[in-house]
Amino acid sequence: MRLVARYFSFSHRDRRALYEAGFCLVWARLLLLFPFRRIAPFLGRAEPVNAARPVAALSDEQRREAVAVRRALLRISRHLPWHSSCLVCAIAGRIMLRRRRMPSLLQLGARIDSPVALAAHAWLRSGDVDVTGADVASQYSPIVAFEAQG
Repeated sequence: MRLVARYFSFSHRDRRALYEAGFCLVWARLLLLFPFRRIAPFLGRAEPVNAARPVAALSDEQRREAVAVRRALLRISRHLPWHSSCLVCAIAGRIMLRRRRMPSLLQLGARIDSPVALAAHAWLRSGDVDVTGADVASQYSPIVAFEAQG
């Protein structure tokens, strides 16, 4: 019951962002059914990390939008019946930012000092806003960056 009451406490704009985030998370999860080589062109122009340019600075309105995208993805992913991996969240965030014509940089990285054979992670930035995956990104070495201009 608290969840329903909290939902109705959100503004219309926040509710719309939650719907969009849910749809994009489902869509991103379905995309991962395909081989990565088929998905990669959709993610943007792939560049080695040392060649990737920093993401363009955002206006105040764009910064608010990027934060709203982050907030919507975090809120809705907790309530889905499956776990949304870092790559699913990053792709969903990329879709949402692309709809808003905002620049973003999706990075894929790996960690070799992990107890498992290979630990990989994906994170997404738009301007100076960490949209997804930034909480542990510093533990990973970036391998490739997918840049998308607004």
